[in-house]
Amino acid sequence: MKVLDKYIIKQFLITFFFAVFLLSLIAIIIDITEKIDNFLENDAPLKTIIFDYYVNFVPWIVLLIAPLFVFISVVYFTARLTMNTEIICMLNGGMSFYRLIVPYLFTSILLALGIGYYAHNILPNQNTKRIAFEEVYATKKDNKTYSINYHFQISKDTFLYTQNYYEESKTGNKFTMETMKNGQIASRYEASSIQWDTSKLKWNMNNYSIRKIKEKDDELLEGSDTILSLPITPKDFIIQVYDMETMTTDKLKQFIHDQKVKGAENTKFYELERYRRSAVPFSVIILTLIGVALTTHKVRNGMGIYLVLGLLISGAFIIIQQFSGVFATKGNLDPMLGAWIPNFIFAIVALLLIYRAPK
Repeated sequence: MKVLDKYIIKQFLITFFFAVFLLSLIAIIIDITEKIDNFLENDAPLKTIIFDYYVNFVPWIVLLIAPLFVFISVVYFTARLTMNTEIICMLNGGMSFYRLIVPYLFTSILLALGIGYYAHNILPNQNTKRIAFEEVYATKKDNKTYSINYHFQISKDTFLYTQNYYEESKTGNKFTMETMKNGQIASRYEASSIQWDTSKLKWNMNNYSIRKIKEKDDELLEGSDTILSLPITPKDFIIQVYDMETMTTDKLKQFIHDQKVKGAENTKFYELERYRRSAVPFSVIILTLIGVALTTHKVRNGMGIYLVLGLLISGAFIIIQQFSGVFATKGNLDPMLGAWIPNFIFAIVALLLIYRAPK
């Protein structure tokens, strides 16, 4: 590795970690401003705030916008090299533009690998502590989304349905369970409501009817109250989207598989999170290439124009990322495409800028 490569790598990393440090301080100050009343109201211990919350909050916020940290760092220090004519001297000295981007590419790949590993394996464990702290000291108790029109498939031929579920009372309304045989309904359980029995760990069916379909006469049983054993618990009814942040990728994959087997309809949020954990690190490499290609042109207006362009591109990246995520979770877009579309678009932008960069 040449001296010039070491110099670029050093400047890249110094600027990146300085940006992380500075923006992390800003994020902490903003977060404290928003949550200080909750901390005081709930008597949150200072030691717990620091070590259980902010020690885990900083990695979360850093990885959330890590590609933008990298992009802004590349734009800033490369623009400085360009304005000092150092880039021009490198190119005039016989170095090709493609050789120039080698140390940038090397550093961005190292950062992408580190960010990816952290996001897949380490951050979920830290998020568990952060979210646990928020539930006790920093958020309202009513922070859960309740299931509406929820479907389960508990076996190959058995399907469940509830119209509503309420966590406080652990009660589901308008319950139906159907068992199929040879494509036809073999039995049908209905109840006006079901309620979880915390002592028996089973479900109480209220105002129920059990109909078994036979060739001649159906068998019907009705009553006001009975107990039913099901392979689901109240946790299966509550959709807590932030739970996915506490799962390592292996656990997240297994969770998605289990939810699909049960016939759950809320897996798109989890699938998008799974694919984003790989897409976001890859975007570090793409945005690095864009930053280099963008700032090797020397302009009359100085570094200001580079920073403005950098902010515009960062904003466009965030907007496209948000739109694709909404279409993936609320529309018909495949979650994998929703996670990777920003990378596809900006990869094309990177190639065009590299093609037009001074050689």
